[in-house]
Amino acid sequence: MNDTHRDEARRLRVDPGLSLSELMKHFGVGSATLTDWLRGVPPPDWTRRPNAKDDLRAQALELREQGWSVNDLATKLGVAKSTAYLWVKHIPLDPNAERAREKQEHAALMIAGRWEEHRRERDRSQADIHAIAAEDVGELTDRELLMVGAAIYWCEGAKSKPWRRLDRLTFINSDAGLLRLFLRFLALCGRDKDSVHYRVHIHETADAEAAGDWWARELEVSRERFQRPTIKRHVPNTRRMNAGADYHGCLVITVPQSRELYWRVEGVMAALTRLR
Repeated sequence: MNDTHRDEARRLRVDPGLSLSELMKHFGVGSATLTDWLRGVPPPDWTRRPNAKDDLRAQALELREQGWSVNDLATKLGVAKSTAYLWVKHIPLDPNAERAREKQEHAALMIAGRWEEHRRERDRSQADIHAIAAEDVGELTDRELLMVGAAIYWCEGAKSKPWRRLDRLTFINSDAGLLRLFLRFLALCGRDKDSVHYRVHIHETADAEAAGDWWARELEVSRERFQRPTIKRHVPNTRRMNAGADYHGCLVITVPQSRELYWRVEGVMAALTRLR
């Protein structure tokens, strides 16, 4: 008899889909017996209580696939951040998704707008100070140019050592303005632009010939005075910032037969360093 009741209970649970209370009342059995009879039989759909947040969760999953962050999801759907996180934690956030790119672009615009006025004010202040400094300097006298030229050479030029005698001016730099100033110093000392040699010192990943042309134009010197460039081997592990179209390497200016001029630079620097 029990097997017959069991089979009948399982049939009624599926069609017409009676509830547990209805089946217990129909067969006059307790919940334990009925649970045993219905093992493996899923409850009818109508008995399942819908979750009020099922639609929100589905929407959260869809938006997460589009690149929405947990914070954005919580704000958009009106749920706690912890809830939004539990819903979508199994879906990694794609930094290249359209939503992520839009947020990055928006953040960049906000930052740019916030700092634009600050930058303009900074640039105005810098230009004012540059103008005041230019008035303070005025025109260099020969004496001032002699001291300045000797000083920049002593900072950036090759110097004679007790273990390596070098009585010749060799100046290297990547700043075109400083190189122009050094050429003015040489002219004051009787050595014009066409009496010295030039050599580009540059990494192998750059265009040495184009760099030579650029330096010749920038300093208004003869390209024929340029010697074969020195090429520096590229080290891939080194993060170089001096790269791109604006990279022209360094320029070496060598002054032949300049022993006495080198001694003069030594004398000027000795006099300057003895000043009280």
